[in-house]
Amino acid sequence: MAVIFAKNSERLKNKHNMEVCGETMINRISRILYETKIFDSIILFTKNYSLECNNCNTVCDYTNGILIDSILYCIKTYNKFLAVGGDMPLIDYDIINKLIKSYNGKAIAYRNSNYYEPLFSIYNMSIYNNLKKYRDSGNGSISKFMSMYSINYVEINTLKLKSVNYYNDLLIVRKYLNCI
Repeated sequence: MAVIFAKNSERLKNKHNMEVCGETMINRISRILYETKIFDSIILFTKNYSLECNNCNTVCDYTNGILIDSILYCIKTYNKFLAVGGDMPLIDYDIINKLIKSYNGKAIAYRNSNYYEPLFSIYNMSIYNNLKKYRDSGNGSISKFMSMYSINYVEINTLKLKSVNYYNDLLIVRKYLNCI
């Protein structure tokens, strides 16, 4: 299962509906996941209840508002899934497949320049209790949790995990994909 996380962006309003090479960013991401034929189900987990996604089942995120709460909810609900940022339109089959092939039953993430990428990771019940304790003690950074608890990782240095947070990021993505 793949879960696309897409909250309402404060820095770049309506970014998930912005056009990337002729399709909305969210539809581009869901299409890429769908075309891998790896996933039985693709879920859009969102606080933006008007967001529409092809190839997805949309589930409304009623958690407290930060990513760690959403991930805890999804681990408890779905047990095991690939988390994907709804603002990562450069993902492709190779980067998805490499992470899945590296998965050995324990949570795993990409690590890019010593930064664990929480929104391109495989989560499962193996970390639920520690993650919940971490959150219950007032912590909120999932990337910091991954570092502290030595989550398995695949080291990578790639633009494919670029998140679109500002309009300039969108221009970089469009240029990378040659669709300007």
